[in-house]
Amino acid sequence: MNNYTFRLSDLFLETSFSPPLYTREEIEGWFMDYDLSDFLTSEQIGQITKYNVWSKEKLAKDIVDYFYMSESAYETPALFKHFAKVTMNTLLESYLLKVYTKFLEYDPLSSVDYVEEYTRTIDSEAKNTGKSNSSSSSNSSSSGLNVNSDTPQGQINKTDILNGAYASSTGASEGEAEARQEDETNTESQGTGKSLEKYTHSMKGDNGVIVTNQYLVREFRELAVNLNEELFKEIKKRLFMCIY
Repeated sequence: MNNYTFRLSDLFLETSFSPPLYTREEIEGWFMDYDLSDFLTSEQIGQITKYNVWSKEKLAKDIVDYFYMSESAYETPALFKHFAKVTMNTLLESYLLKVYTKFLEYDPLSSVDYVEEYTRTIDSEAKNTGKSNSSSSSNSSSSGLNVNSDTPQGQINKTDILNGAYASSTGASEGEAEARQEDETNTESQGTGKSLEKYTHSMKGDNGVIVTNQYLVREFRELAVNLNEELFKEIKKRLFMCIY
């Protein structure tokens, strides 16, 4: 290795002329000098790492393997180390979001998947009050006079009898009655109630209007690209000699 160019493998390979400058682990560490939380939320990090498919360590190993024999674009290992960190922090903001979307759980053949839920509570209260009055009254009177006389040729009346006129026998009755009734009624009733209405509408699958399953399959294949390959192309432009 000279002061003008070197391959990545020259940094950690031991030769008969010189011992290795760094271990492979140290060089891989240059490409892991970043914090995932600077680019993703904790939920997004969990979504990426829970499948144990992607990791910082695996990505760094793949980078070193890919550029194992590539010529550095910088004259010294110190410059290369510095710009390796700068490059990774520059590219990872968009790269990690693409990695996150790749690990999202969804059905690639479904264009519709949502649930609508409505809940309504109804409170009701009723109160009835009533009052009624009734009254009635009645008066009645009656009188009667019975006269028997042995001398029918002579007429006699009540006045005559009261004045002492003669009659064989007399009978009289007279009466008066009064009745009165009053009634009053009060009624009151009260009630409360509560009812709960719940409506749920869900839809999942193909809406069958615009998007077809064939279209969704093609879109899914375009999303399922090799993201590392895209990243390696950008790293090559920034850190290594682009010799064709």
